[in-house]
Amino acid sequence: MSDWISMLEEAWIMVTWGSPLALLLTVILGASLGSFANVVIWRLPRGQSLVKPASRCPACSRPIPPWHNIPILSFMLLRGQAACCGAPISARYPIIELISALILGTLYWAEGWSWVFLFTGAWMILLLILAVIDLEFYRLPNPLVAAGAVISLLWMIVAPQQGWLSAAAGFGTGLGFAGLMMLVGKAKTGRLAGFGDLKLAAVLGFTFGPGRFVLLMLTAALSALVWGLIQRRRGSERRIPMGPFFALGAWVVIWLGETMVRWYLGLFMLGH
Repeated sequence: MSDWISMLEEAWIMVTWGSPLALLLTVILGASLGSFANVVIWRLPRGQSLVKPASRCPACSRPIPPWHNIPILSFMLLRGQAACCGAPISARYPIIELISALILGTLYWAEGWSWVFLFTGAWMILLLILAVIDLEFYRLPNPLVAAGAVISLLWMIVAPQQGWLSAAAGFGTGLGFAGLMMLVGKAKTGRLAGFGDLKLAAVLGFTFGPGRFVLLMLTAALSALVWGLIQRRRGSERRIPMGPFFALGAWVVIWLGETMVRWYLGLFMLGH
């Protein structure tokens, strides 16, 4: 009996961590979630249902058959053109599918199939969706921010990475940072904006805790500043959406959080 249990344990370890087949399946899952992310990005800001109707060509509105809707592969086989009308297919679709596949693939490689893999992967793909929508529409839809809050609450209940006090402190830190950004924006433009940023920052603060959230905000603020300077040199006066930079900051903290904390602590110790 113990031999059977040992065999089952070894098989489970092989499937959940380090198996090439499991890695391939995870990458395929990531690409499929990227395909769904494209649906959310296109339909949610336009007030359309995420379920009905089935996928249609944006150019001619004809239904897209399943064999022309395979993530990444269909774009390559169709050479970037719609099979129904020959209209060009936006490269954004396969790029988002590829990014989602890479997110889950690298997470699986680092964590195996685990609670960390599940919740971190869900957050990273959600941030990808929010970043693209904010970049195009200057909006962070409430249902998506609420979905992030639900993911974080479940994470805290099922596999907590921090205490509730730390999460509450992070929530307050997020509100404080984003509120300060709103006031600075009001002083510059004369109008109060960025309520979506405020809500997302609060949820991210709850998710990461105050320490890692500060690193997230530093990364987001510095990258937004660099982007703003580049845009100004090009003569653009467009408002900078913070969603993509929140996403970038969160991804950096997820992958390099502990390394960054040690680096900042090292700088602090050297300064004293």
